[in-house]
Amino acid sequence: MEKTHRSKTIPALLAGGIALAPVSAALAGSPAMSGIVAEANDAESAFAAPAGMSRLQGNHITIQTMYASPQANFDVDESLTQVGGGDPDLGEDPIVIPSLYYVHQLNDRWHTGFSLTIPSGFGSDYGSEWAGRYETVDFSLVYIALSPVLSYRINDKLSVGGGLGINYTEETSEVKIPQGPGQSDGKISSDLDGVGVSVTLSMLYQFTERTRAGISWTSDSDADLEGNVRLRNLSPVFDEVATRLGIKDINTELTNTLPQRVLAGVYHEFESGKYFTIDTMWMKFSDFSVSNIELNGNDVNVSAPEIYNDIWALTAGMGFPVNERLTYKVGAMYLTEAVDDEDRSFSIRLDKMWGVGVGLSYELTEGRKVDLNANYINVGEASVDTGNGEPGIGRVVGENDDPYALMFELTYHF
Repeated sequence: MEKTHRSKTIPALLAGGIALAPVSAALAGSPAMSGIVAEANDAESAFAAPAGMSRLQGNHITIQTMYASPQANFDVDESLTQVGGGDPDLGEDPIVIPSLYYVHQLNDRWHTGFSLTIPSGFGSDYGSEWAGRYETVDFSLVYIALSPVLSYRINDKLSVGGGLGINYTEETSEVKIPQGPGQSDGKISSDLDGVGVSVTLSMLYQFTERTRAGISWTSDSDADLEGNVRLRNLSPVFDEVATRLGIKDINTELTNTLPQRVLAGVYHEFESGKYFTIDTMWMKFSDFSVSNIELNGNDVNVSAPEIYNDIWALTAGMGFPVNERLTYKVGAMYLTEAVDDEDRSFSIRLDKMWGVGVGLSYELTEGRKVDLNANYINVGEASVDTGNGEPGIGRVVGENDDPYALMFELTYHF
């Protein structure tokens, strides 16, 4: 079926620029993001599954740094692409993701704590001359989440927990505007930020001293973003029209809804000390939306496209103690695609992903431990075909070359 390319209007720029938010990057306690829910051996429980804090004695702090280096480059299919410029000048930028977790035991039944994380962070700089410059030039999207939490041990087997997620969002993006033969490109840039709130509820059940299972639910988060959209580098004719219409600097407000998610996992330790974890995640990504758009105080009626799929993820990990201090770890993960190939755009270029990882945990002294993990993540070809283009825009076709990322994590527990 033939696809029709839609021009990059201001509402489309806003909706696309923040569409990458729901994919979490901070659930990484063990190799390949395994052991999220039921392992519950350190302060990281304060983020994903606060019921697990009930297993901890005293005060616990975890400081974590993840370095992600995307290796994929978008390869333009010039035999099908109708816009000159070729491949992007640059690929995706490396990402450094710091996190902080704290747990305090109030008494035998109550624990409190918080996490300060960057659960999502994305950045790409494709360059200003490539074939897809009328779709995207660069963007940056950062989420910072402060989550105060509380847990309660009901009995020796069952614990519950919950908390709030206070989510700050900052988004910037730039797209080029074609201005006709002989004219240089103009550009549209956006700069928005805002705060949303989510609720997390979790439960952990310990069947035996060696086996436990947990579940955690996080609600939708609606963030009211405010900022400006600017038109720049316009030709004299376009500049005069934009000035007359008052759209060179547009005060912008919109609501971005991040979908709810459910995490569930099990942990089992063998008599030898070896253990395994299995975790799964479901995110109702089909509910992702950008709504209530206002430009200079005027409502803009934009219908969110129903192109997104619910996301499922599965991770599995194993630990192999060598002695009382040293444990080796391995893990694997799989994530389903958020958007089908025929619906994918440059704004939300997510494909199915899989990954493997290795790591080690070393106890420095009693109560002080270091984790080091290395992961290989295959991010998929993430092909895009904008379809048969409108005059002045044109079709852009391509996919990832070398579709993988390397992720390294260093964590200090004390």
